[in-house]
Amino acid sequence: MPQCDERLTGCARCEKYGKPCPGYDRGFKFIAGKPYRTPRQKSKTVTGSLSEQQSKTESPNAGNHSQDSRQAVVLKEQPWSLVYGDVNVMRSLAALINEFSQPASASQKHLVSQWFSFLPSVYGHNQALDASIKSFTAHHFGKVFQNEQMIAYARSAYGEALFRLRKSLKDPSECLSSHVFYTVVLLCMYEDAGVEIDTIKLFTDTEDPESWMKHAKGLGQLVRTRGPDRYRNDLDITLLKVSRGLIYQVMHSMFSGEPCFLATEEWHQMMRQQRAPGISPDLHNCIEQFFAYFTYAPSLVHKFYHLKEIDITTPEALQIISATLEQALDMQGKLTLWYEQFSQIAPPPVETLTSTDDPLYPIVLTYSDMTQATIYCSYYAYMIIIHEVLKNFGCSGPQAAMVIYFRDQICRSVEYSSVGVLGPYRLGFPLRVAIEVADPTTRSWILARLYQFSKVYAASQPKNFEPILSSNVT
Repeated sequence: MPQCDERLTGCARCEKYGKPCPGYDRGFKFIAGKPYRTPRQKSKTVTGSLSEQQSKTESPNAGNHSQDSRQAVVLKEQPWSLVYGDVNVMRSLAALINEFSQPASASQKHLVSQWFSFLPSVYGHNQALDASIKSFTAHHFGKVFQNEQMIAYARSAYGEALFRLRKSLKDPSECLSSHVFYTVVLLCMYEDAGVEIDTIKLFTDTEDPESWMKHAKGLGQLVRTRGPDRYRNDLDITLLKVSRGLIYQVMHSMFSGEPCFLATEEWHQMMRQQRAPGISPDLHNCIEQFFAYFTYAPSLVHKFYHLKEIDITTPEALQIISATLEQALDMQGKLTLWYEQFSQIAPPPVETLTSTDDPLYPIVLTYSDMTQATIYCSYYAYMIIIHEVLKNFGCSGPQAAMVIYFRDQICRSVEYSSVGVLGPYRLGFPLRVAIEVADPTTRSWILARLYQFSKVYAASQPKNFEPILSSNVT
């Protein structure tokens, strides 16, 4: 057999000898790129290689990738042999950004897609962030293609990221920088080892059912330490608004019992003033108004659970009940007015038949836009909390029916909102609230969805919801 000269589409040597060209295997590897301002020594370490099988795994909703991303993706027919040096992440980030932005099109400037779009521009400016990007990229593609070499490299890069992050956090000139903030957010979402700032763990083992709370606590500490005045550029604003209340800051406060530091006019005003790129002024104002309301949800939940633990016939308890009902009714009125305004800007969901033949929810909800779907689901979750409080303290009206209605609105949104790599991430808080008020049948349905999500998003493991489930057992 003549040696292949790797010409496309056929081998010239095979043609010369009159042989049919059987094709050849050409692996993709991360090589030394040129995003750095200053040259670095080329790594002599050989540990493996990266390759991507886009043509076999592309989502039907993924759309068309750029030419650069197609160049980063090569079909492999034989086991991967991969070489890692100083990883040329730049050639693969286009595919990564596209995939993590789904199901939004390239023209839709969603906050999450904006966040990932910063990756190429920040790569090469901070060693901790560089290592976290390498780990993030290798881990994602390793999971997608079930390649243990890629996953092993991701773990190695993660160890380097943690080492360099520790150094950055100890450096007064660097610890509050945008690059360190980006590193923390990136690692907080996807990694599973431990690092501490003083006594606060930023990243913990995903085997720990309370790991999401520790993630949120560490990230919240960094956000708070940086203070409102540091969020003045597009990168910092986008990172803050991706990682704030609906995912980390408020969620941690709500379930940990700790006060929410974002529930102040200083933070609200800063966020109202800083509009993320690509968001219309009207939509921005509605989202920020909802978030300002949302930061008060933890205090309502804290009062509610405190009353469950004390004698409600005491004068102290009666005062707390009165204050809790007043807060719940006031917020119900505010959210009713907010919904009327928001639904004029963001069309409410449309009912359609499920594509999965789901017997429990044969009619599901579809939305105009994933950002709007996320806000609607968070609104449903907040309304569950309010009506559950009103129901438990004897407020007249169809409180129980409204709890069920909003719970089902969340469940009927799962089919639409769970699409894409970040679908489970977006649904974390709404499903955590919905499962609190679920009957056994609905609870089983939610747990089945969580099990599916956990294959790509470890925090969705059903066992992570055990503390909540046990609190509902009677």
